[in-house]
This record gives sequence, structure tokens and C-alpha cells, in this order.
Amino acid sequence: DVSSGKPLKLSSKDKKEFVVERKHAFISTLVKTSLENDDKAEEVPIPGVTGAILELVVNYMKEHKGVEPPIIEKPLRSKVMKDVCPHKWDADYIDKIGETRQQLYDLILAANYMDIKSLLHLGCAKVASLIKGQPLEKIKEILDPNQGAKKDDAQADAKPAAAAEKKDAKDDKKK
Repeated sequence: DVSSGKPLKLSSKDKKEFVVERKHAFISTLVKTSLENDDKAEEVPIPGVTGAILELVVNYMKEHKGVEPPIIEKPLRSKVMKDVCPHKWDADYIDKIGETRQQLYDLILAANYMDIKSLLHLGCAKVASLIKGQPLEKIKEILDPNQGAKKDDAQADAKPAAAAEKKDAKDDKKK
């Protein structure tokens, strides 16, 4: 029986393992389909998702107990997730993840890979809330996961160049 109370182990691509109730894992169509093909399975490998992100997905599964919450209305009425999410927990959850842009993008990819529609829509709504009302340059910055790293690199590259120019200027004065 696919919906038996036996726990299920989900294993990530970096071999981290998470135990979740089977019925809670059924929010993922990927997991549900895997178990329909082998209802005695005690473990489902999730090779497309890292352990850190799978842990976030498992937290979502446990909170929703296998029941997909309603999809967030579009267009967003507000940039504040608490105003657009039917569940306060979802708003707090996605706001915390959204603090690290790459983590948010990885969660969206995991939700897509594992076919969890409500989590995919929640992640996309968070991205939409970040770009809503922003000028084009800011939107480009938000949507480019490497943008922060590029800025840091550019600043780091500029410092040694500026220091070298000052040194050259001092050397010229000595002559």
C-alpha cells in the first residue's frame, strides 16, 4: 500500500538522507510516481537536488503534510509575502530562504525537478515580489545569481589597481 504509515527516506545527490512520512512526501509528483512503480521502496533517490536544498523541501513537505496549499494569486497584490500567501508559515519560510538569492533559485529548481507545484509557485512568487516595481538594472541584478559575486570581484580588482597607481605616483615624485 503506497499510503502506508512507513517512513520514507529521501537521499540527495550528495548522499544526505532525510526521513519523511510517505503521505507527506506525496506532495512531490516525482516521489509519488516512484512509489507507485515500487510501493515497497523505503528510499527514493533525488539525484537532482543537494542535501541543503532537499532539507528545505522536506521541511515544506512536513509542514503541509502532503496536501498542496492553494496557488498564490497572480498578479501579486503586494511585494510583502505575508500579504499574498494564504499560509503565514509559507511567507516566513520563503522570506527566510529569499535572503540568499542562490538558495531561492536552487529551491525553485528543486521544486520543479521534484514536481511540487505549490512550492514552485511559492518560489516564483518570491522572485516576482523582489522584482515588482524595480527599474530594469535592478531587475537584471536580482535575476543574475552571480551579480553579487561579480560586484565583489570588481571591487576587489579595483583596490589593488588603485594601490598600484598610488605607489607609481609616489615613485614618480621621488624622481
